[in-house]
Amino acid sequence: MLRRRHLAVLWVGLCLSCVGDYFYFVAIMWTAAKLAGSAAGLVAACQSGAALAVAPLAGLLVDRLDRRRAMMTADLARAMVVFALALVAAHGEVGLASLVLVALALGSFDAVFTPALLASVPALVDGPEELQATNGLVDATRRIARAVGPSLAGLVAAVVPLAHFFTIDALSFCASALAVFTIGARFAWRAEEPPSVTGGASALRGLEEALRGVRENAPVTWGLAALFLTNLAWCAGFQVGGVLLASRVLGSGIGGYGLLVGAYGVGNVAGNLVVGSTFVERRVTMVFAAKIVLGAGFVVMALAPSLPLAMAGAALAAIGGPMGELPLVSLLQTEFVARQRGRVFSLYLMVQNAGVALGLTLAAPLLAVVPVRQGIAGCALALVAVGLAGIARFGWKR
Repeated sequence: MLRRRHLAVLWVGLCLSCVGDYFYFVAIMWTAAKLAGSAAGLVAACQSGAALAVAPLAGLLVDRLDRRRAMMTADLARAMVVFALALVAAHGEVGLASLVLVALALGSFDAVFTPALLASVPALVDGPEELQATNGLVDATRRIARAVGPSLAGLVAAVVPLAHFFTIDALSFCASALAVFTIGARFAWRAEEPPSVTGGASALRGLEEALRGVRENAPVTWGLAALFLTNLAWCAGFQVGGVLLASRVLGSGIGGYGLLVGAYGVGNVAGNLVVGSTFVERRVTMVFAAKIVLGAGFVVMALAPSLPLAMAGAALAAIGGPMGELPLVSLLQTEFVARQRGRVFSLYLMVQNAGVALGLTLAAPLLAVVPVRQGIAGCALALVAVGLAGIARFGWKR
């Protein structure tokens, strides 16, 4: 795929942007923790909440406007917001309110960029095999950044002031905007038959139209429901449960937790390389089989008597991420016409963020009353049940 110039340029821009996002994440969470202690999670929640709230209107705009311009505008807007925060931080005047405002702005512009990107991919490729490979390439940027971004930020912190982590992220957004601009206007960046509705109320009507189209497509309905439940269980069982497993049960401290997350990142990248380079004909089956793999890995992690075995379980679970998400994204791109894709992917983004928000909300009370191993295992078994239910509904051949 990287032999095609426009896809290589897009991928480089996305890689820089995703790595920059982890510099931002490290800086903003560290700053928020110093200002608000355990309430630092409020900042991340605000960003997800903003994306969830703005997604309906963003989806309508993405279907009406030139998607290339929408992506560049979102990138440049994010760059300006984060650079403004860098200037404030450099003068030591950052408060929690500033971090929340920036998180709200970034979440809002994320809700424009992500649907515009995913809705544009079919116009950039030739044929279903190239579509799946390109989806794998786009997905790989996020997973590779997750594996290397935090470590790279830790190394750079030794020589670069924390305030300039925001500057690095702002520059990465500029690089992404430049990459999209360089691709040029020769591709079909605008839907041939954009929706005729406009205005605020039209965002809800646009979302209703997307929901109606999803309801009429049983595999997509089940796939999005599975995505919601997967994000919920993942956040409770791994993002929160993994910390508690490493610190309270395995006694390995922050270093052990880092190794656990690193193992998950390696499994993520390996799964992406395999699934992204293999043409999947039975997409629906793959979406639900992935939940079984994800759940099985978390069962191993929950029951592991030692850190190395827990890391092996995390790596196995991680394979299920791209194994399920890539076929689902390809399904959404091929089951809906161009003029609907922006709203459909906004709905996809809403489902993701709703699962994350609810999972993080439920994790604390759940793991406060249920032992850590049992809590992670319960989330794992829920994932396996989702996978088995989907396969029972659609069989192995679809």
